Amino acid sequence: MLTNYPPSARQILQCSYSVNRNTEDQAQQFVDWQLQYTQISAGKFRGCSSIIKREGISIHIEDLNKRILQRGHVPSSTVAVGIPLSLEGHAQICGEQSSRDTLHVFSCYPEFEFASPECHLVANVELATEQLSTPANQALAQELRSRLNAPAILLTPDAAENVRGLISTVSKLQDLDTVADEGVRQSQQAQLERWLMYGLLESVSAHTEAHREVPKLKKSWQVVRQVESLLENPATCVKSIAELCVALQLSRRTIQYAFEYALGMNPVSYLRAVRLNHIRTLLIRGESVTFAATQWGFLHLSAFAQDYCHLFGELPSATHKRYRA
Repeated sequence: MLTNYPPSARQILQCSYSVNRNTEDQAQQFVDWQLQYTQISAGKFRGCSSIIKREGISIHIEDLNKRILQRGHVPSSTVAVGIPLSLEGHAQICGEQSSRDTLHVFSCYPEFEFASPECHLVANVELATEQLSTPANQALAQELRSRLNAPAILLTPDAAENVRGLISTVSKLQDLDTVADEGVRQSQQAQLERWLMYGLLESVSAHTEAHREVPKLKKSWQVVRQVESLLENPATCVKSIAELCVALQLSRRTIQYAFEYALGMNPVSYLRAVRLNHIRTLLIRGESVTFAATQWGFLHLSAFAQDYCHLFGELPSATHKRYRA
């Protein structure tokens, strides 16, 4: 309990836990991030977030049960890394392959794309460099940012295990509120910040280069991004592989290979999943089933309802009824 401490101390620590049944609510758990989640594997979605946040530093453990294509960016002054606790299946970040021993650097580029697998349990650590407790720690965070210069850093097995051990260190932030002396509390927080940053620096120094076909993989992701640009609004949304071939001036085989290589799925399934995610967003915001479906090019409503139920585990009418209420 924090009731024995002054208001300034009570405002420092924020702890929360949530279970979310749709991707939009899950993405909003990252309060300062700009995020868009697209569900691309079938079944009812369930996402869990456990957050410990103190001024300058936070840890957000996210558990997802479906394949999600995540797009977005973090605040410019934030160092954000994801430490996989469990990661099984096809996973890539910014066009680079990922695994349980890969450090995900979300703050490496102005924007990131992360295709997560169905078995996804990741601890996201954020450092707001300008809000860290001491000038020395702020400078150390800048050095860490310069060293985290790739979106996917493959660590040695020992280094990866050591990084996962850092999570228990950061979780001690909540124990600081049992310390009544503010000076001691600030000193201990500064030590935790340094412990975390030096641990990350040590792991990056020991990392190995991932063995991957970078040119081929990046070329495949370029095709995926071109397709994404055609799916942002109903007016330009393509609905078939034939439309894609004409729009991109690429062969069916090239597009098929790019999606299989980059996302592990065929382009037709991807197109359908993205359109269905757009429809779900409209239903959550109160639009009618008929309007949402026709807006995104589904004219046969019975077939649409089957596709929607297969992807999200419920009929579109059920989604509309629940959120309208």
